[in-house]
Amino acid sequence: MASYEGNKTKDFFYKVALLTYLFGLPNFWIEDFKLPKWFMRSFDIFTKIINNVLYFFILMEMIAFFTQENLSEKQKSDLLVYGISHPILYSYRVFISYKEDNLRAVLLDLVVTLKRVYNDVKVERQMIKKSLLYSSALVFSCILAMFFYTFDSILHVIRTGATFNVVITTWPKVEDRSTLANAGRIVFYILWWFFMSRVSGAYTTVICLTTCLSHQYTNLRSYFENLNNIFETNFDQAVKEQKYEDGFKVGIALHLDTLRCTRECHSICQGVFSGQIILNILLLVVLMSQMVNSERTLVTAFATASSASAVLISTGYFMWNAGDVTVEASRLSSAMYLSGWHNCHGRSSITIRKLVVITMFNAQKPVILKGLGIVDLSYQSYLSIVKSSYSVLSLLY
Repeated sequence: MASYEGNKTKDFFYKVALLTYLFGLPNFWIEDFKLPKWFMRSFDIFTKIINNVLYFFILMEMIAFFTQENLSEKQKSDLLVYGISHPILYSYRVFISYKEDNLRAVLLDLVVTLKRVYNDVKVERQMIKKSLLYSSALVFSCILAMFFYTFDSILHVIRTGATFNVVITTWPKVEDRSTLANAGRIVFYILWWFFMSRVSGAYTTVICLTTCLSHQYTNLRSYFENLNNIFETNFDQAVKEQKYEDGFKVGIALHLDTLRCTRECHSICQGVFSGQIILNILLLVVLMSQMVNSERTLVTAFATASSASAVLISTGYFMWNAGDVTVEASRLSSAMYLSGWHNCHGRSSITIRKLVVITMFNAQKPVILKGLGIVDLSYQSYLSIVKSSYSVLSLLY
């Protein structure tokens, strides 16, 4: 692959792409990884095998609804949670894999092409900091939920002498205590961690991508606001006006490229956004009913609460980031207005005013990312979705 000039955004996304690749997602980076070729060939084969085995793993969970008969109430509830969430969560990896080429192209634009023209270092630092915070918090919440479910199963084994069943599959039966059955449970438990690594990789990719997109609009605002500095130089007025006009036209091109990147990001992430909305509503209803009906133990409560927190945090980060894209894009017209057009005089002023008015009109059109094709992704929509889950539970109980 070609090599491109570096910046902090590119260095950051190299690490993100490498991490998600090691988590089992496709290699969508714009350059070659700094890994041995033999390792990547071997790892690609290993990843392909594991990804196909995970389809079988999810299928065995679904069949367990019809074959596992001697389940406790807690196990029935856990099976329902996994049966709802796992197919949706694993579809995230499928969606991103299907859009691998599109993802690589939009990353090239966001981290290289657009940064060549203008890159506000302060905005860049904010983007990296926010991406790290959101993605780290989300992955930590997922790991915490898995830890509590594991700990709860271990305590259940110690207290009751039951078999170790974190995930419920069609085989082995929960009452089967044979060596082969115990070995199978360990294998499925390990597969569960492989499964969650794919989910964490998908979450990290979407969060970092949407964060970078929202900050690209912030970067573009900074570009237009700094155009005003042209008129503080010592050039002749005519030269200043020409430089301003040329710079404003460059800003228009950047805006059009950013809007195109927004459409591409929406196409890449739309399946994940839609799946997350469905998952949030269904899973919160199940988890809240689980808290009502399950055994009252501290570990069980923590396992349920951590799962609910992971769902709320993941949905929140998706919708908050998508909402930030809308907010930052809406502020762009004000930056255009403050870009310094009023410093132009005479015939040049007429031309510039027309250019600014048309560009501001286009910038005022709302930029909205949607889930399920109809749900605007924003802070307000997030609250509405969370409330709807509670409303559904109220109808059931």
